[in-house]
Amino acid sequence: MGHLFRHQQGDAAPAIANIPAPQASNIDYDWVLISGFIIVLTQVGFAFIEAGSVRYKNSQSIVIKVILGLFLTILIWWLFGYGFSFGYDFQTNFMGGTKLGGSNWEANQYGNDYTNFVFRASGAAIAVSVLSGAAAERMTFLAWSILAIVYAGFIYAGLAHWTLGQGWLTTLGYKDFSGAGVVFFAAGVAGLVVTVLLKPRRFRFDPNTTLQFQRHSPIYIAFGSILVFAGWLFYNGGIVAQGAHSKYTQGLVAVNTLIAGATGGFFAFIIRYFQYETTSLVALSRGIISALVAVSAATDDMKPWTAFIYGLLAAVFYSVLAKVIPKVHIDDPVEVVPVFLGNGFLGIFLSAFFDTKAGVFYGFGAKLLGMQLLGLLIIFVWVAFFVLITLLILKGFGVLRIDSETESVGIDKAHCLGEAIVFANQIDEVPLVQKTEMVQLGNSQIGSGFRPGFR
Repeated sequence: MGHLFRHQQGDAAPAIANIPAPQASNIDYDWVLISGFIIVLTQVGFAFIEAGSVRYKNSQSIVIKVILGLFLTILIWWLFGYGFSFGYDFQTNFMGGTKLGGSNWEANQYGNDYTNFVFRASGAAIAVSVLSGAAAERMTFLAWSILAIVYAGFIYAGLAHWTLGQGWLTTLGYKDFSGAGVVFFAAGVAGLVVTVLLKPRRFRFDPNTTLQFQRHSPIYIAFGSILVFAGWLFYNGGIVAQGAHSKYTQGLVAVNTLIAGATGGFFAFIIRYFQYETTSLVALSRGIISALVAVSAATDDMKPWTAFIYGLLAAVFYSVLAKVIPKVHIDDPVEVVPVFLGNGFLGIFLSAFFDTKAGVFYGFGAKLLGMQLLGLLIIFVWVAFFVLITLLILKGFGVLRIDSETESVGIDKAHCLGEAIVFANQIDEVPLVQKTEMVQLGNSQIGSGFRPGFR
């Protein structure tokens, strides 16, 4: 998407990379803008996924974190993130320093900063939503807000400048179509640091506990996954900025996205059945997202049968990691690590072999493999370092994690004026149920041969 804009301010600043300026006729700005609109709606899907993955007493609070992350991302990207990502970097190759706060944005024959902002800020919000899942049930709203601002406005913005903006990492040879590495692997790395530093929920891995830690709504997870699946078509599709002017690539990207998602969901469902001899709506849903993450590495440079392989391997990768992660006492209720970190890595790694224009299996040697692994290492170090520093500062001020009392009663009751759904007769619900059961017992004619309700 780097060809949507110039790496310059006004007409005098030199370009960052020696890339010929595209012709405006080759870019379908309406398509990119509409894609950005749809991507915003994927936040509803992520909210459903994360609300369904936590215990009921914290479901409202995690939705607040998702929506809060969306708003903070938009604002910080308007002020700093977009300029850091796509502004002119004065030949430092580190981070942009122009276009801050909407200053000197342009819409001309070289590109459209306004359209590009909508699409890219929406994509950045996806990364922040993924990260919010790692903070589920343990992080304070204040700490989350600060982390979201730092991650979206600085950590992710730097990665975007190096890769999505045709920066030095892309010029070096690293390839990432829509962000399997820079968006999802990076968010997974950040999520791993967050969940490890926050430590598990109280009694989560205590063998003697009587507390329940099951996800409160697999149905929410499924609803959310389908919404994200639909939005992902626009997320990947919007990267093809030529839109209607590049019908083959636009269609290929959509087909590969659909095949990978369907394959991942189906095989994750089958694998879970053979693992535990039971069906699992959660595995079905997680498999979809896992495959979408992996295929985003090279959706435009693969055959449809390759997308099938990506989906299959993503399902296997997710299923294995989802079983291993709890055994090492990493508390990850939304499964950010197996879905995003694991399959972000898998997608970038596989692209070194299956990329039709540079992959090993197409006779191009192992150069791309080396660049992909180097890129992943750089992303890991950059993200882990700055997320860790941010969290340690927050921990030092004593605002990182909720207190034990709040964790016991639930964040919703403690800080959100009640649970996610409040019934009008909630206070009288228990005695009402008891009274109803007594009436049913008296009318059941026990031993008479009649079933309750039939006379």
